[in-house]
Amino acid sequence: MKVLHGFTDVDLQGAGSVVSIGNFDGVHIGHQAVIGSAVQSSFENGLMSVVCTFDPHTRVFLQPDAPPQLLETFDQRLRAIAALGVDIAVVIPFSKVVAEFPRDRFINEFLVATLGTAELYVSEGFTFGAGGAGDVEYLKKAAPGNEFKVRVVGAVMADSKPVSSTRVRDAVTEGRVSDATELLGRPFAIAGEVIAGTGRGRSLNAPTANLNVENTFVPGHGVYVTEARFAGRSYKAVSNVGTRPTFGPSGELTVETHLLDCEIELCGEQLELAFLERLRDEIKFESPDALAIQIAEDVRQALNYVTINKENVRYTADVSSDVRVGEDSGA
Repeated sequence: MKVLHGFTDVDLQGAGSVVSIGNFDGVHIGHQAVIGSAVQSSFENGLMSVVCTFDPHTRVFLQPDAPPQLLETFDQRLRAIAALGVDIAVVIPFSKVVAEFPRDRFINEFLVATLGTAELYVSEGFTFGAGGAGDVEYLKKAAPGNEFKVRVVGAVMADSKPVSSTRVRDAVTEGRVSDATELLGRPFAIAGEVIAGTGRGRSLNAPTANLNVENTFVPGHGVYVTEARFAGRSYKAVSNVGTRPTFGPSGELTVETHLLDCEIELCGEQLELAFLERLRDEIKFESPDALAIQIAEDVRQALNYVTINKENVRYTADVSSDVRVGEDSGA
């Protein structure tokens, strides 16, 4: 997938395109339905598939006092989009200029003149243009005169409720990572740099990699079966999210990960950590020895989970997805 930042120099070399547009935070199964429908149509009609997404997230710009907690890094979002078979991702730098773009100019100058849109796939609640003045009904009225078709993809339902980024956030916050997996179509994952820790894990016979989670949305406090991925390889692991209450009320949020099948020095490495299953709450133990006994039990349970669910672990979105950055262009 080729990635273009901005859209003034997008050149599809005369090929028409099938376009989908959205923030796509999390690229959950509802987003996948929109993007996947566009990709399928582009394949059937010999056109380019184009996903347009925003950086920063539109609500981060429009509601700076109450921005959403984003489910993933932007790089993770692009890799999840690439995994769906998209040809080109156009990253629109969301700014005051973009926010105030009139709806007619958005259609004429961007969808038609820039992208050569033959079909546009959007969700039911899609809005665009200054003040959100453009919506699905407006698109349907404008499309015939601009020679493109609008395809509205209905909400994907799970447990009789629409799948949304908010539902995923709620599940992750509450530690319901298996529910998040169902909504995302893959395990929820965080990413960051491994930083130096206190070394306590090694003294408990469970050396850990400590992930820098500053400004990162993480699951609720607890112990989880995880999968650690770095340098193109993945490792079974068990992770603690919390404040290490056994060692005093520091209040500092940490994510500590113990690899189950090897010991590797990871400090300074970029690590992606997928959360597969919650084992228990984080609790305060009477002593480090009592904690060490529980850690050994956590490791046993994690190994048992991985063995039983070996064929069902779906850690894709994958870090191996082909993402190529194109030339930057202005917005």
